[in-house]
Amino acid sequence: MDFAADAVAYYKRGKRVLKAAVEQSDRSRDVVNMSILLTVALFVGIYLIATTGIIAKDGVTFINYARQLDVAPVKTMVSEFQHPGYPWLIFTAHKVAGFLYESASILSWIYCGQIVALVFRLFAITVLYFIGKHLFGAGISFWAILILILLPKPAGYGSDVLSDWPHLCFLSAGLLLLLKGAANKRWWMFGFAGLAAGAGYLIRPECAQLVVLGCLWLGMQLFLPKHTMNTNEALLALSLLLVGFGVIAGPYMNLKGAVFPKKNVGQFAQRPRQPQVKINNTQAAQQVAHKLQFTPSTVAKAFGKLVGNIGETLMWFFVPALILGMHKWFKTRKWHEPEKFFVIAIIVLNIPVMIWLYCKYGYMSARHTLPLLILPILYVPVGLQESAIWLRQRFSKKAESSAAIKRSERFWFLVLFFIGFSICAPKLFRPIRMEKQGYRAAAKWLKANTNNKDVVAVPDKRISFYAQRRGLVYENENFPAGAEYIVKILKKQNDGPTSVNTLGKLEYEFFDKNKRGIDVVIYRNL
Repeated sequence: MDFAADAVAYYKRGKRVLKAAVEQSDRSRDVVNMSILLTVALFVGIYLIATTGIIAKDGVTFINYARQLDVAPVKTMVSEFQHPGYPWLIFTAHKVAGFLYESASILSWIYCGQIVALVFRLFAITVLYFIGKHLFGAGISFWAILILILLPKPAGYGSDVLSDWPHLCFLSAGLLLLLKGAANKRWWMFGFAGLAAGAGYLIRPECAQLVVLGCLWLGMQLFLPKHTMNTNEALLALSLLLVGFGVIAGPYMNLKGAVFPKKNVGQFAQRPRQPQVKINNTQAAQQVAHKLQFTPSTVAKAFGKLVGNIGETLMWFFVPALILGMHKWFKTRKWHEPEKFFVIAIIVLNIPVMIWLYCKYGYMSARHTLPLLILPILYVPVGLQESAIWLRQRFSKKAESSAAIKRSERFWFLVLFFIGFSICAPKLFRPIRMEKQGYRAAAKWLKANTNNKDVVAVPDKRISFYAQRRGLVYENENFPAGAEYIVKILKKQNDGPTSVNTLGKLEYEFFDKNKRGIDVVIYRNL
């Protein structure tokens, strides 16, 4: 009897030791994988920051917003168009940097904005790796995130003064919490998912979709016969999800008087209009000019734009692998499983939103469609594996043993990966907006040769922003009155300085010798 008890005890102890060894090996593999991924992402990010020609137009808006937070935070949040989360992060980063090196230059603000975007890109990559590991295992997740890191457009967003990666970080964190909470029946995780949704909402309103996704899953647990949570757990999880989101996002909604104030959706209070910061925002202008059009032709154009954005983001080469991988994996899973449900739900939810955005406001950029890809990107290596199997069967028929077959499949997988990388590399390592270096040159001249009180007429607000001068933005050569200097972009080959010398005295000219950029001239108004 004692011998049997000792044997059971030894068996249990051995099982625990084996489990601990497996977990230790698993953690070690994660450390190696994450070290490689973060090193590559950091290298690409630092390179792009160091070689940036000029930041995005939205970056000017975010930085101006951040600078105003130190003066009148509440008034700024009420009057500004953008959400306050990312400007607040820039403002905080600039304050922290001020302890190390005090500088009030525009470049210090720009670098803070870029570094914040890069840091949150690294956080998001870490979270996405563990989502991929939960769905497919560490191997597939590693290759999926490496492909995401090397895609030019997402890499550019992570080194620019843009809110996309901070938003994606909270969106990814919320999705991981929803997946883990649903798969492991941990109702308390839904509360943290609500907090992540609220924090992400303060950066981009699209992060509120986490609440919708969580409510859909919990609704299934309450009303469908196939469920994994009991009624009390589902109700408690739903309450925590909504409370967590409301605690973070509620005060801002109350301040703005709407659920989604950026698009004037869900208004619940009439508030006096505050003076808006004057910015040349193309999307904001389109929102005023474009009317809601849900005609068949407009919807078809929206679908075309959506497909085009996804294809361009994936460099088109990875699109077949994405489709093949999703088909391969979905047919082996049941729709009510969390691993399949949340992937389908995020796609089904985002596509109508993108169509609505295009039909109502007339625009849809690759930045808007990027959240649609953060989970589907994980299926690309699955599709590449299937393609590698086909290539092995087609071109490596001599492989007979299982080891030889695996080596052959691994060879073809790597061939496909490096083909994709060779397609991405030219755009990935191309400096951000290098064709607009004339803007920086004109700004540098204005800063050195004009007074702080001088007003400059500019075709792009970034010129006056970099020059730290008051700028009056004009369009279609409708030059504003009251400007001491006029900056003009020469778009045509025969559009030289002599054809526009009636503007005043020619003070500066920049011509791109390689003809890859934009020529700029500056006149002093007489």
